[in-house]
Amino acid sequence: MRSTLVALFALLLTTACASVPYDLAEVPFPVMASPGKDAGGEPFEVRGHYTMWVHGLFGESKPDVAAELTKSCNPCAAVTDFRVTVSAGFHEWLVTHLTLGFVRMKTVTISGRKQALPAAR
Repeated sequence: MRSTLVALFALLLTTACASVPYDLAEVPFPVMASPGKDAGGEPFEVRGHYTMWVHGLFGESKPDVAAELTKSCNPCAAVTDFRVTVSAGFHEWLVTHLTLGFVRMKTVTISGRKQALPAAR
C-alpha cells in the first residue's frame, strides 16, 4: 500500500508539468508551424509565465497564446515556423523545488516568423 502511494505521488509530480493548451481560432491571420517557402520574415519571440498551485488542483495561471500572438504580430500577412515551448529556468526550478512542487513555475516561449503584408500599390 505504501509503495502504491509513493508511486501515485511521483506520478502526480511528473504528469502535471509542461503542456499549455491554446486555441488559435481567433487569430486574424494564418498561423503555420512549417517554415515559409523562402523562410524569410521577421523573427519574433514572446515570453509568458505558467504557474500551477498544488499540481493544478487549486488553479493555474497560464498565458493566452492567441492574445499574445495577435498583440505582438498584428498586422502581418501570416506567421510561419510557429512554436510554443515550455521550459524552466533556475528561478522557476528553485521555486518549484523549495515548495516541494506545490507551486510549479514554467516559462512559456512563443516564437516564429512574422511575414510582412504585401506592399500597397
